Amino acid sequence: MIWKGKNMFLSNETKGFLGTRNICLVIALSVMLLPPSGTTSLAMETENAQHYKMISSVEYTGEGQFRNQAETSYTVRQETLPNGRVQYSFYGNDGAPGSGQESSLRTFDFILDRETRQLSGVNRDMAFWARVNNECVRSLQKVTKNNVGKTWKQSFALSSFDTSLPGELAFTLTAIELETDQFGQMIAVRALSEPFLAKVEDGFVTCKVNTIYLFDPEIEEIYLSISTFAATTNANGHKETLRYEVATYRSNATGASVNLSGLGKDFEKFVQKVGLSTKVVKVTEEMPLPQWAQSEGLVAAQVATICGAMACEGAPNPVVTVCIPAAQTIGMQSTGLIPSMVGMGGAGTVAGTLGQTVPGIGTMKIAMAPAFLGLGLGTAGTVASGTAIAGGLGLVIENNSHGSGRSHRSPIVP
Repeated sequence: MIWKGKNMFLSNETKGFLGTRNICLVIALSVMLLPPSGTTSLAMETENAQHYKMISSVEYTGEGQFRNQAETSYTVRQETLPNGRVQYSFYGNDGAPGSGQESSLRTFDFILDRETRQLSGVNRDMAFWARVNNECVRSLQKVTKNNVGKTWKQSFALSSFDTSLPGELAFTLTAIELETDQFGQMIAVRALSEPFLAKVEDGFVTCKVNTIYLFDPEIEEIYLSISTFAATTNANGHKETLRYEVATYRSNATGASVNLSGLGKDFEKFVQKVGLSTKVVKVTEEMPLPQWAQSEGLVAAQVATICGAMACEGAPNPVVTVCIPAAQTIGMQSTGLIPSMVGMGGAGTVAGTLGQTVPGIGTMKIAMAPAFLGLGLGTAGTVASGTAIAGGLGLVIENNSHGSGRSHRSPIVP
């Protein structure tokens, strides 16, 4: 199969979004990496500030391998507006470890109508994700809070989007009640998608996304989320597998995780079905992501991540504070916007990193072999990685460039 360097199955709307998004993010990243101005950084220690850390990995195996792992810190500030609307502003944390200071430069923001659940007030480069959210809202059928202890179905109509995406994405959801030592009662919601097809230039890729969210009893606060996406194809004459894993947890201003001790075996079993990998891809022949993975595969992963989050929430609450930053992050990882700067050793799995950083998770076996779609992703091992620390974004990118600092680019930047 010969890729012609164009996304022939993406709609004009999506192409326009992707083209302008590339320029916008490059400019934004360049500005955010500049030293802070003389003005005082905006402190976010108010009741309307929520701090998160995100661990995300991108892995690919085919004729060669690709692996990238990132750790991201960010803060979301809420401002109540008239008529039941809330403005959410997202800030990347400054590079100084443990500083608790927020960058004076705003990453992005949007307005959420708590009654209609519609997003608005977004810049042009965020318009596509707002539309995905708003289309999902129209498809929501059940309120998660009313279905704790039950299993139900939820599907999302995607036919209004470009022809690379399926017409519908269907999930099986389960919600359970849990107890934690520090926070008391919590609700865990899991969404397991049915396999779906995304169209690429010379065929199809088979995809699946699994998601779990850990909420407070009112499904207003998010303490932990995990999403896994896998896609496989033989369209190029050999088996190729693309996999994303994203885990986001609540932290304080210094980056320390909330304590989730007490969740117990019920949560351990519940999260195992999400399919976090127990192994990392061993990179023996490094290669950039192929075109299908950088374009249609990436869009499918990002849209499915948002759909999974909306399915878990099932209410007019802000899962967008987690799933949209996740979609943005995996796009930057896939396209290599931030090249490696410092050579370091390899990174472990997302599940292993969660166990090391989130109290209450370390003793659990939350990962399982990626049997999800039968997609094996290689053998265990470590990779020689480069690391880039981006001060304005608080990003740590671990990229298997073997110290070369080579970046992998694509026309798609979420």
